[in-house]
Amino acid sequence: MTTEPTFKKTIRDQAWDYKTKNEYEDVTVRQQPYVHMHYRHIFDERDYDIYDPRYTRLKSSDWEAFRDPKKYWYTPYVNNRKKLAEEVENGFSYANELQVIENLSPEWVNALREIYTPLRHLEYGESVQMQYVIRYALGTAIEQCATYQAFDKIGRAQWISQWAMNMQEHHDEFLNAGKEVLLNEPAFQPLRHYVEEVLLTDDWAEVLIATNLTLDLLLGNLMYREFNKEAIKQGDTHLSILNLVIGKQLDWSRDWTASLFGMLAKDTAESRWDYLKSMGYEDWEGDYRWGRVLSDPRETPEETLSNIEIIQEWVEKWYPKAFEAVLALKPLFEKHGMEIDLEASLKKVEEEHIVPVYKKHKIPFKQYEAALN
Repeated sequence: MTTEPTFKKTIRDQAWDYKTKNEYEDVTVRQQPYVHMHYRHIFDERDYDIYDPRYTRLKSSDWEAFRDPKKYWYTPYVNNRKKLAEEVENGFSYANELQVIENLSPEWVNALREIYTPLRHLEYGESVQMQYVIRYALGTAIEQCATYQAFDKIGRAQWISQWAMNMQEHHDEFLNAGKEVLLNEPAFQPLRHYVEEVLLTDDWAEVLIATNLTLDLLLGNLMYREFNKEAIKQGDTHLSILNLVIGKQLDWSRDWTASLFGMLAKDTAESRWDYLKSMGYEDWEGDYRWGRVLSDPRETPEETLSNIEIIQEWVEKWYPKAFEAVLALKPLFEKHGMEIDLEASLKKVEEEHIVPVYKKHKIPFKQYEAALN
């Protein structure tokens, strides 16, 4: 005999109307199943459901409450990225027609070969782990953002590869040289180690902190914005237009991730199973999975720390590592006579692009000083 749930929430009586035309919610919300999932991964020793709250330490009252600030779903995302791709293609085409590439100074070319080209491997590595987030994240809107960001990251890896092929048509080898730098140049090993450590991280929410709210804010703003000022001084529109486009992608990944963790930092859910209440399953009695054939997943010990404490723990774990990994590039910048003061540039990035984001969304953050003292 079943009991009617005492808690019932209707997410929307109508997904959208002609006044709001909110197609984003109509096609996004509640696509993931949360109960009646019929099977588990038989080869997963953890015996978790295909969408299971135990894949992260964070808790939520409603994993479907998140909304992408840009409200991207497939069609607007593809349309927007098509425009960005056209900007990159046109920039490459104009640089070729104006003979920008062949007229770059040898000193600048050599600097780009060793400093910029290896970024394609880092972007690819992050795109791989973003696919892990896609697989294990709860909340359709969260998974959707991660999906599009994985596309963005592999797209950047391919754009940088295309840029490198354009360069080596006039200035010897770039692609293989960049790979050798990544593998053997001491200045790049901390960044390589960082990305490899991210690839081994099994909490999908922690992956987002380690990439979108730490490394991408530091390395991304340094290489695609601060470094771009040097490209402009060199008359290198071939690179500068590419960096401008990449900057637009970085802004979106920063905004949706900060919005997500701002929401989770305020969430006061006491149990990882509280999200079931938001869907009307407060008195969910379970099915064959819970207490009949397999163990009851609700018997797994709860996380004792609050969301904001966990988020602070992750930021304090990853941000200093990211800062030091980027700062380790300093000898390479000095080797090629770059007029960029790396320490001052990173502090500028921190003040202008990182601190305001954390403050706006009330995410705990402590500026990093150790590497500069």
